Amino acid sequence: RLGDRLKVLTTKAGESHWNVLDIDWSLFSHDSRKSVDKIHIEPALGDEKSTPSGSGTRIIISTLQSDWTAARFADVLQGRIARMIDPFEPGAANRLLIARFNGQRINIPSIPRQLLDSAHAYCHVTFEMVGDEPVLTGSVDYRYRHRSIKIDERGPSVYSLTQTAIKRRAKRGHAAFSLSPVRPSALRALGRFSCDIYWFNRRVVDAVSGLTEKAAETRREISNWSGGPMLYRYGFRILPYGDPSNDWLELDEIAFGAKGFKLNRQQVIGRVLLETPHTALSEQTNREGLIQSDASDALRKILMWVVHSEMRGLINDADEIEQIERRAADEDSKLATDTRVRVNRALERLKEVVGDAAKEEIEDLSKSVSQLSAQSASLVERIEKVISEADEEREKFVYLAGVGLMTEFIFHELERAVAHTMDLLSAGSLRQSTIDSLREQLKTLHKRIAAFDELTGEKRQTKSKFDLASLVDEVLSNHVKEFERHAIKIQFDRPDHPFVVNAVRGMIIQILENLIVNAAYWLKQQKSFQPGFAPVLNIVLDASDRTLTVEDNGPGVMEERKERIFQPFITSKPAGQGRGLGLYIARELAEYHKWKLAMDDVVGRIRKGRINMFVLDMG
Repeated sequence: RLGDRLKVLTTKAGESHWNVLDIDWSLFSHDSRKSVDKIHIEPALGDEKSTPSGSGTRIIISTLQSDWTAARFADVLQGRIARMIDPFEPGAANRLLIARFNGQRINIPSIPRQLLDSAHAYCHVTFEMVGDEPVLTGSVDYRYRHRSIKIDERGPSVYSLTQTAIKRRAKRGHAAFSLSPVRPSALRALGRFSCDIYWFNRRVVDAVSGLTEKAAETRREISNWSGGPMLYRYGFRILPYGDPSNDWLELDEIAFGAKGFKLNRQQVIGRVLLETPHTALSEQTNREGLIQSDASDALRKILMWVVHSEMRGLINDADEIEQIERRAADEDSKLATDTRVRVNRALERLKEVVGDAAKEEIEDLSKSVSQLSAQSASLVERIEKVISEADEEREKFVYLAGVGLMTEFIFHELERAVAHTMDLLSAGSLRQSTIDSLREQLKTLHKRIAAFDELTGEKRQTKSKFDLASLVDEVLSNHVKEFERHAIKIQFDRPDHPFVVNAVRGMIIQILENLIVNAAYWLKQQKSFQPGFAPVLNIVLDASDRTLTVEDNGPGVMEERKERIFQPFITSKPAGQGRGLGLYIARELAEYHKWKLAMDDVVGRIRKGRINMFVLDMG
């Protein structure tokens, strides 16, 4: 395509001569009458080298097909060639490649340091294995808003965020998605990598001192290098990551699905530096990406969590745009409706298979499910009334998100219970005790809806006096089956006398639910990560200090993150699998009562450098 003649001169260190390959491509054209077997191409020994230690390759293309101006030549160098060798390292390409136009040396550009320093946000992370523990550390610095966070995820936290959500279609009555954990061998194979991401808000860019004179020039400079993080191994690029046609971290898909288009590829310049050998992360033979493997999936999951949960989360929080995410709660209502349909279908199937033997019991269960459905639908319908009566935007958000989370949880539990019954049925082991167990679980869910009804009903803001210890017992009883399944030991240290509080009962239930659900999740993660781990959840109600503490022996939270976890949309679950609203809502409801919800000040009680206790101060 470039020319009819190709000459390649190459040599290795220690060789005395150049090796030469000379090809006349015109012999292979349609105009040539020579058959291919008559065309002989052989390498030849070239001139003697001036120094045997020298090495390198020179490619000469002549008899050009078209005119090459200096501008056209420079454009080629500034495109893919400039990105071929890590452009974040000044001069790296020019040390490896020598480009000349009519004998004159032309420099291959690298990304100007002034441009990177002017980025509105910068993220750097490093992943490595410390012994058998995966460790992800780094920081996000939102320079434009003078906000920053540290990233320090270890062990179970890393395994949590690398889980894969698998859609389940095989059996009716089962959860729509299941989470599949990454294999420890995949993280060991992945080894070490680092990532640098620079984000530019193109609407507020300005001239960059020493580089551009106008905002338009700065935007053009950003466009020269943007496109999303590029992938490099040993300093050389792995295509197509970061190309216009490749959105491997779903930056555009997520950014253009939200107001503001934040963190789309046109705003991002970045690189990922792999130290992983080819044996663990192999490239396709056509050089169009990595071969799909557990290690490549883990790499992508980690980077997506960093970009979407941490970097995007910080930017959105600092810009105070959390209210646009309220539609997520609406989606929860739709998810709950879909789950109701699946549960009803499962019960119909149950009725067909069981036949007359347990027909009456199954019909009773169907009525219970219908009643649960009606109650939950009623909650969702009443939300609009709650929102219209709320005076402040934040209060609206808390109510809507709270109902969304609770209905989602209730129907997840309902679906799990029915699915378990279906599993026993398919295994041929359905007994009367199983149906009785399902009926008991439905009763528990009825109680849970009745309790939550106080948060959205006419008494949602009516305080009453009640014994908090008894309420803790009630909430814990709702989780007995879950605790038994995962061998979680519960310790509840309560005062000798009733601990009476004057509060909105439904709100306190939600605070307790969110703290207990959060603890149970991380205990399960720690158990899957650590063989022989004995999960413990310890709750202490202290009458003298007027505090309630919830402590687990799971992975804990690093000190720098103890406040950040209470911000909305902050989560260490896989991107798209957790919205990070539970602790935020719990704190909002505590503050409504003039109480304080925070993490303990003592670091390292359970794990070195981590905090494992939540404190609800009612003093």
